[in-house]
Order: sequence, then C-alpha cells, then structure tokens
Amino acid sequence: MQARDRVQSLIESSGILPEVSGPGGDVLSDALLVTSELATNAIRHGGGIVGFSASVSADGLLLAVADASADHPVILVRQPGTFPVGGFGWPLICRLARSVEILPAAPGGKRIEVLVPLDGAQDPPPVPDRP
Repeated sequence: MQARDRVQSLIESSGILPEVSGPGGDVLSDALLVTSELATNAIRHGGGIVGFSASVSADGLLLAVADASADHPVILVRQPGTFPVGGFGWPLICRLARSVEILPAAPGGKRIEVLVPLDGAQDPPPVPDRP
C-alpha cells in the first residue's frame, strides 16, 4: 500500500498524465498494478522488500524493487481445466512493462527494474518467426 501511494503521488505530481478520471486513469491503474505486483512478489516470494525506488521520466515510470532472494520469478505452466490460485502477477508485470530487468543485489538478493509507459502506448509485442 505504501509503494502504491508513493507511486500515485509521484505520477500525479509529475503532471504528465491527463486527469485520472479521463484517459490517464488506465495508465495510472497499470502503473499501480505493476507496483503492487512487484511489492507483493518481493514480500511473498523474495523474503521481503529490501529496497524500493520510483522515478518518472519522459520514458515512463521506472520502478526498482529489491528483495532478499536471488531466485528469479517464474511463470507457472497451467494445465487445461485446472484453476490454481495465484501465478498471474509476473506475466502481468511483463505484459504491462515496456522493459523488465532482473539484476543481482547484495547480499545474495535481486533487484527487479521495470519501465512502465505512462503515455498509454506500449511497444507492440514481438511477432514470432514462422517456419
């Protein structure tokens, strides 16, 4: 909650988004969702948040969340017809962020840096090569 509040204040004070009730609302919601998922993953799977930063630039919202675990996030393989709880956060982060980088952090943890676009536009996903 603290991370979300900090990011919302940062974005709103930056003046780069139109009013939150208008077109900027979806962009703000995406940024807050990514913030929540990164923080939640660090708490639930990474041994807790050991570092957090957020900044806004012309490229978007740069978030960095560090935790105590060196383990990288994984995407769960889902069997058809099953409905396991959880496992949606990391794919959602990867989908909403323009870039995602996982870096080692001392001592033995990791830092995940993501760039979330604030202009409402994302780079199109890569199209797989067809044989």
